[in-house]
This record gives sequence, C-alpha cells and structure tokens, in this order.
Amino acid sequence: MTKKSSSTILLTRGAGLNQGDRQMFETVGWQTVTVPLSVICPLPITPTMAAAIRQADWLVFTSEAPVIPVLQEAKLGVQIAAIGTKTAQAVANAGFPVTLISPQENKKALADELKAKLPHGAKIVYGKSQLADSALEEELAAAFQVTSFVVYENKCPRESSEKLWQLLAKGQVQAVYLTSPSAWQRFKAIYEAAPKQTDAPLQLVAIGATTLAAIETAGYQGILKKDWLAHAG
Repeated sequence: MTKKSSSTILLTRGAGLNQGDRQMFETVGWQTVTVPLSVICPLPITPTMAAAIRQADWLVFTSEAPVIPVLQEAKLGVQIAAIGTKTAQAVANAGFPVTLISPQENKKALADELKAKLPHGAKIVYGKSQLADSALEEELAAAFQVTSFVVYENKCPRESSEKLWQLLAKGQVQAVYLTSPSAWQRFKAIYEAAPKQTDAPLQLVAIGATTLAAIETAGYQGILKKDWLAHAG
C-alpha cells in the first residue's frame, strides 16, 4: 500500500486493546495514533445466563470483551471457539484452553469451522454486545442448540469524538484501522462532518470481511488488513 514519509495510521480499538495492533503496524514502518471508538461496559450475568453457560458444550467468543465475565461462570472442560488469535489469547490468559480458532477473523469463517467440526445438536453459548447482529446464530441454528445473550454494551467515549475531529481537520492521519462495523459507523459520522485539509482519501483498513462489507455498503473503498500489510512499508 502506498505510503508517504511519516505516514500515520489511526487505531480505534478500546483503551488497552491496541498494543498488538501498534506493534504490527509499526513493524512495517507506520506511525500510530490511538483514538478508542469504543468503551466496554459489562452487564450483570443473570442466573439464567449463568445456568446456560454452565450447561454449554461450547462457548463461542467473537471478541475479547465477554471472555472474563463468561468464563467466570464456565465449567472446567467446556470446549471453546474463538474468532481469531487475539480473542484466543484472551481466553488462554483467563486460564482456559481454546479448542477451535477460525481461520479468518469473521463470523462466517467461524461458523463454517463450527459446522464442520462440532457434533450435530451441540449446545453453544455466545455472549455478545448490544450492537451485534444475529448472523452467527442464524448460521448455526439448523445444526446446533444456540443460546446468545448480551453481556456487555459497546459505547463511544465522549472525549474520542473531539480528538478524532482534530486529527482529521489537521490531516494528521493517512489511514485508519477499523475492527468492527460499529467502529466504522462511529468513525464515518465524524469523518464526514470534519473539515479536511486535503482531498486525498484515507486508506480504510478493515480487520475482516464483515467490516469491509460495512465500509463498501456505505460507498467507500476499503481493504482487508492482510492485503494492506502485504503492500505496506
């Protein structure tokens, strides 16, 4: 991917979750700046949720956010599936082994792996945010007993909007790394309203196919992280 001297990429994960991304992009010669577009607000695990977690054959994680609260209720020996290596590492850090990791960081790839490797009728529990759609449950419903519930809220920090506005107005970033459709929607709202110093488009780097689809549906051009990294530097 074309890079100018001292090019900067914006990282948008929640506070404390950007270290791995920072190392990845700085390794290929990009400077990084962080503006979290999400803050995680855990919700109480109800007795009904706790019972479902304990009875599950498999726990499925599509982000790091629900790992700790869900695993606090999990039984030893439960099988765990994670959407990618970062989420898998969060599970491992919590003291649980990961049985299955999707080959790509998107829900379709995770669902395909589960359908290929799990026994028919397995009990699956999936904790998610209030922003998550039902695509994963719909993919799995025909083959498994799927229970999902909201275990955290994903909100945009107030202070991030002002900081992002200033960065965009001053032309201080040349690319942005987007890790979810909700991060894209929050970024897009500020990007379209902020004044621009240049007509040069930002490079919109998507973590996976779901986020890329959200970018393209809005009429913008994006690129998958793996393809961007292949040409970066």
